[in-house]
Amino acid sequence: MAVPESSAAAIRDDQGKITVQQRPTPKPEKTQLLVKVHYSGVCATDVHIARGLIPYLRPKVAVGGHEGTGVIAALGPDVDASKWSVGDRVAVRWVHIVCGTCESCTTGHENLCAGRKLAGKDIDGTFAEYAIADSAYAVRLPENVGDAEAAPILCAGVTVYKALKIANLRKGSWVSIAGAGGGLGHLAVQYAKALGLKVVALDANKKDLCLSLGADAYVDVLAPGHDDGCVGAVVAATDGVGAHGALICASSGIAYADAVKYLRKSGVLVCIGLPLKPTPIPVLPEDFVARGLRLEGTSTGDRTDTAEALEFVARGEVKPQIVERKLGEIEAILEEIEKGTVHGKSVIKLA
Repeated sequence: MAVPESSAAAIRDDQGKITVQQRPTPKPEKTQLLVKVHYSGVCATDVHIARGLIPYLRPKVAVGGHEGTGVIAALGPDVDASKWSVGDRVAVRWVHIVCGTCESCTTGHENLCAGRKLAGKDIDGTFAEYAIADSAYAVRLPENVGDAEAAPILCAGVTVYKALKIANLRKGSWVSIAGAGGGLGHLAVQYAKALGLKVVALDANKKDLCLSLGADAYVDVLAPGHDDGCVGAVVAATDGVGAHGALICASSGIAYADAVKYLRKSGVLVCIGLPLKPTPIPVLPEDFVARGLRLEGTSTGDRTDTAEALEFVARGEVKPQIVERKLGEIEAILEEIEKGTVHGKSVIKLA
């Protein structure tokens, strides 16, 4: 496969402005793979990185993006050629590489590895015609899942799937999903239904989408009459008792505060969405002691979680709602994510 000397990328300058420019095409080193990117999802984390408002997500590189799909265009000199070949379909994911030996890596929390490198933050990402993945931590794409469909699963999909795994809810349990019509939430609704859960979806002006995805109930967070936030509406929708679990996919402090109140005894709150400003969760010791609440959180999953999440798509149980966009539209997409106006998932077509 011929690799051009230069190729297009969406590059962020020191003032945060993103423009499409030609740059030298990256060259894979050691165990790295050069990937010709076909599609890249745009994630809420891309907003945090681009805006630089969250300290641990401040970028070291100028090219964002971490939900890339495509084919291998070139191999680094130390890649095992018996496992990887030019033309293989591969994912470029949020976690670029981990050490594999620390406590986090060896106890099922490799996404928390202190030595990890992240695509779009530490390594130039997938808002480009060519991107780098590492063969030591790469994931193949299933043959029966298209590149456009796979892209949103590589971060958004696997994150909500992992969240449901750690929530450990029994079939038939109620789970509330805040931000249910957005990039993460619309996938969370589908994974929850595929796992046998009942879903109450929370969002604004996205009732038709949420119900079409299988939600059992819908609460419009901006509708009049929510004097107690959305607490009463969620409790009423969940047999008058409250949800067994809550996935907060929205970057909203109010969503977290409401969830603490509408969870039933022994309920679990799973943190996913990051408000742009530090936002304490109003939970008290008695919520844990007297009500038995659990508080969890996740930012992504490992390679096994990713493969499992993709299998739901392969079986037709999860179908990303995709809006195809162009590389030059990234800034507009980031603004839409900030405003919460995205229905489903914006995916950039690059090839």
